[in-house]
Amino acid sequence: MKEQKEIVAYLKDKGFIYPGSDIYGGLANSWDYGPLGAILKDNIKQLWKKTFIDEQHNVFHLDSSIILNSKVWKASGHIDRFSDPLVDCKSCKQRYRADDLLKQANHKNVSTLSLEELTKGINKLQCPNCSKQNWTNVREFNLMFKMSNSKINLNDDEIYLRPETAQGVFINFKNIMDTISPKLPFGVGQVGKAFRNEVTPGNFIFRTKEFDQLELEFFCHPNDANKWFKFYNHEIQSFLKNTLNLKSKYIKEFHVPTKELAHYSTKTIDFEFKFPFGWAELLGLANRTDYDLKTHSEHSNDELLVIDPITKEKYTPYVIETSIGVERLLFAIVSNHLKTIIVDDEERDILQLPFALAPIKIAIAPLTNKIEKQAFKLYEKLLKDSIGSIIFIKGGSIGKRYRKQDQIGTPFVITYDFDSQQDHQVTIRERDSKKQTRVKIDEITTFIQNHAK
Repeated sequence: MKEQKEIVAYLKDKGFIYPGSDIYGGLANSWDYGPLGAILKDNIKQLWKKTFIDEQHNVFHLDSSIILNSKVWKASGHIDRFSDPLVDCKSCKQRYRADDLLKQANHKNVSTLSLEELTKGINKLQCPNCSKQNWTNVREFNLMFKMSNSKINLNDDEIYLRPETAQGVFINFKNIMDTISPKLPFGVGQVGKAFRNEVTPGNFIFRTKEFDQLELEFFCHPNDANKWFKFYNHEIQSFLKNTLNLKSKYIKEFHVPTKELAHYSTKTIDFEFKFPFGWAELLGLANRTDYDLKTHSEHSNDELLVIDPITKEKYTPYVIETSIGVERLLFAIVSNHLKTIIVDDEERDILQLPFALAPIKIAIAPLTNKIEKQAFKLYEKLLKDSIGSIIFIKGGSIGKRYRKQDQIGTPFVITYDFDSQQDHQVTIRERDSKKQTRVKIDEITTFIQNHAK
């Protein structure tokens, strides 16, 4: 695996990710997705939706609002509990998460400590930036971005950018039951923006203040919760290892200890990935119990429950949740698939993305400019065949064009040469094997479909 600085430089140089507000000196922890990065990001979303929604029985889509009534966040506990322990070095003014500093110092059971206990532990440490021991008291810092709902900035008008997409599902549970009439068990998944005012954002796109979430809330009978938890554990493992082709040695499960569980959870597994900076959470699987629906029932005075059509049992469903950040997943995918190979004693980068993720699936390359028009007609024909995103590349030697497509992850390059006009065949080069095959033009689509991995 390449070092983080190499990956960051590579992704900018190849048109995947740029520093935000770059021409104005940038904005800390802000990133823009270039032509290739935007497609890769969208491909990740589409593949997740295909795997966890479209191909699953009784799972539905939702697109809830980014800005919700503040009562939602009060009921869910985000206003009172969604915070990080913040501490500042008085000497150098550097700001840190107190729990992160203590974890780095191998302090145990950090998540169970009170603010006073955190402060006591921090006072024994040196500041990583200036080596002084001159700390403020540890205090809670709410992670939600606060906004005003009117031109008059009154407390009653305070609203928030959502820190997660899950609550949009819970508050629409009754609407979905009343309109779609799904039978339990069923799931609701959505992809959308979330915002967290992180104390210590960093490590490239691993932790950002603005990000995309892929979340699925699966509603089931309380007695079946463990069964569905195991089911989604298997689905997640398959998605990471088989669909995304992430190496098993880079993935491990962390079963969150009982004392460290979120207040709504009875069981949580964090799937960790070995990023260039070390092991960190990639996605989560949690048994949220009936906490969310019961809480919103109490605060809204609206019953969010179901009645079994056969037994007439009235109950509040349990929720099994899978939650993934698109940016973290993209970072993991590139870290896993970006390789350096040796060709003719020369080092070359190759991005070995699965076909479904590759921003560009096929590149059409005329061997020379003299046959550019004929090659462009083939390009237009393949566009209509809808076999994936296609680009037309010209200029420079064919070897250099191959190399550039390897760098951005294009699985196939089709070369149109002088013989193509007579024999109606082209040469298809496969990215990973470097194998070149002569294929009839009318059989290109079939070849790609059979060889896409």
